[in-house]
Amino acid sequence: MRPYLVLRKAELPFQENLIQLDVTGFKDQLLALTDAGTVPVLQVGDDEMIADSLEISKWAALCVPNLWPKDIADRQAALEMCQRMQSDFGNFREHAPMNLRRRTHTEMPQSCLDDAAKMVDMWEDCLAKHDGPFLFDDWCIADAFSTPYATRFVTYDIARPTKADTYISELMADEDYLDWEADALIETWELPLTDGVST
Repeated sequence: MRPYLVLRKAELPFQENLIQLDVTGFKDQLLALTDAGTVPVLQVGDDEMIADSLEISKWAALCVPNLWPKDIADRQAALEMCQRMQSDFGNFREHAPMNLRRRTHTEMPQSCLDDAAKMVDMWEDCLAKHDGPFLFDDWCIADAFSTPYATRFVTYDIARPTKADTYISELMADEDYLDWEADALIETWELPLTDGVST
């Protein structure tokens, strides 16, 4: 989702090639693209493969610089926030896996809620320093990196204060996100580990 949103905001033309994970042969398909064997991967030209959401986003920002905040300090803060969102919040990701079609009120483990609270603190600290509606005023790459977490607050009905809820609503109302969501909601395969039963 993250590089999709970034490339859409950059208005750079791209074509999606979906590789379904956790099916027979999927790892071989990934390893044929990059040594890391992970997604996402952006193919540029005939043979350049850029793996990792943040690296793809950095490449897009070289093409369209306004994807980062204009202020130098804000730009560095946004980069550090993206790096943190990739490396931190592991309990949040593990216990609240992203599934856009699920809605549940299931009680979450405390470790997940602690990570969610850390996420809210990070967002609200940034929002307090800017006029909004996004983290650094105008939409930037840090907002793309926040969006998958925002969907988890909605999916699992995780409590959040008003300012964070308003920010989540902004992300969920974004046209490019809504296009992604619409495509996700018509997918036909089952996700037994995350579909669950809405409660």
